[in-house]
Amino acid sequence: MCYYLYGSLYGDVPESEYRVIKDKYSYKISIGTKHDVKNAVKAAAEYVQDDYRITDWICDCASPVGKHDHTDSMIIELSKLISELSVLPGAKQINICKTWTGKQNKREIKLKLKDIDIPMFLADLQENCLYCLEL
Repeated sequence: MCYYLYGSLYGDVPESEYRVIKDKYSYKISIGTKHDVKNAVKAAAEYVQDDYRITDWICDCASPVGKHDHTDSMIIELSKLISELSVLPGAKQINICKTWTGKQNKREIKLKLKDIDIPMFLADLQENCLYCLEL
């Protein structure tokens, strides 16, 4: 069994500005809602490809997300991506989760992005939990 990272950026953001930021990073957070992320997680149980995976890896078991090392280069890069997306005009929320294949998110936690240390948050991300980071 493997786990996967999913994410979305919710809001009416300028597409051109979003693409400039998105294209700078090897990870992606697609424009969408928390419901899009939930649907992607559900589809993954049936091995359906989706647009809300954060990586293009076969699986994300080797990812440092949730492994308590906030200094890892992937954590730093993903933190920068989240920071840049969060200041786009019209951005309202970033949704992110780490979910095991065939499982659904058991909890949904709302946090204010300004109240968290993003690298520490990513390093300590819990499994099967959808985080809604309000901007």
